[in-house]
Amino acid sequence: MAAATTLVRHTAVQIDEQLLLGASATIVPSTGEQAAAYVQTAYSTAVRTTTAPVTDSTGGAAQAAMAAGVGISTIALPINLASITGSADVLTAFTPGYKFKILAATFAVTVPATTADKLATLNLEIGTTNVTGGEVALTSANCTPLGALVAGEAITAANTGSAAATISVESSAVTAFVEGAGVLYIRIQNMDTADAFAALGADGITRAGLVNALIDDSQAVGISS
Repeated sequence: MAAATTLVRHTAVQIDEQLLLGASATIVPSTGEQAAAYVQTAYSTAVRTTTAPVTDSTGGAAQAAMAAGVGISTIALPINLASITGSADVLTAFTPGYKFKILAATFAVTVPATTADKLATLNLEIGTTNVTGGEVALTSANCTPLGALVAGEAITAANTGSAAATISVESSAVTAFVEGAGVLYIRIQNMDTADAFAALGADGITRAGLVNALIDDSQAVGISS
């Protein structure tokens, strides 16, 4: 059942909560900055009385700012080191399916390399363009013991792609390993998600910001004072 809401009259402009809630309305006159306060109060009251309570079962904590880690996830690529025999693709043209940014790469050893003097360098590529930085230099020495982590170089540029872009992993400078294995972890950020969350932080998306924007617009075109 629709609940009564408040229409705020700001001089010649009516800011209609009915557009937001689809409810019947009464009119309360207001001028100046009181318009925002009236609509804010009416909106909050209507939402509290017409919307069923939502239970937070996320286990998370509400924050005053957007989280820096929004949209970040990890691609895990298992690699048998002995299968890398020369310069070639270790992963060819994987499509994440969203606008993205590659942040970092790290190799985790799951089977140690025990034969000395073996090596291979892994680099990342978006489309046909190498990412600037991010190379992971694997050697017999750093691919042991079990659980060892080999961090890639810092990524500094050419690390963003569109929703249609692909990611490849290439090997180079190979002296073939005899044994050893691990997982290449590629940290990636979904920029569609990050951009959407950033938009939520814009003042125009908040309730008070929406009301103030309506008032500012009406003043700009000269239909209110």
